[in-house]
Amino acid sequence: MKHCLSERALLQVHNREGTAVQQEHLRWCADCVERYDQLVEDLEILHHVLEAAPPAVEVRRMMPFSIGWVPMAAAAVALLAIVVSVRLLRAPTTAPLQVASRSTAVSAFAADVSAALFAESAATTTAALATTDAPYLQAALELGSPCTRDRYFGGACDDQLSALILEGE
Repeated sequence: MKHCLSERALLQVHNREGTAVQQEHLRWCADCVERYDQLVEDLEILHHVLEAAPPAVEVRRMMPFSIGWVPMAAAAVALLAIVVSVRLLRAPTTAPLQVASRSTAVSAFAADVSAALFAESAATTTAALATTDAPYLQAALELGSPCTRDRYFGGACDDQLSALILEGE
């Protein structure tokens, strides 16, 4: 195969552009004849494929967005609405002054009231009243007796939180 024709020379012979020497070699060399026949078959296959109409392709219409996420989104919105409504229903309302004054500072207020009521002289009473915070003192005086567990269950008061806190101390 040292002197055999190249693929380009075989193609030139097929296109009738080959030289007389190339055509003479093709008549006598069995290897080149075999390669030439294979080249002719390949070119015929290419010719048929290129002339044939393209195969029919099934065209599917795709929806731009699938609707599989819609139930999940609706469930998420419903869950969010439930959480927000429960949160709003359980939000603490503004506490009146009575509830705020019945905290752990009640004993401090009681001590101030006791000092003011049982002072030895009028000058000391005036001085004691001037140093305390008037709104807190007024609230302590208006509250009356604290709401204990017995008073709460007896219906004498309605502050369940104070009844439980005062009984625990």
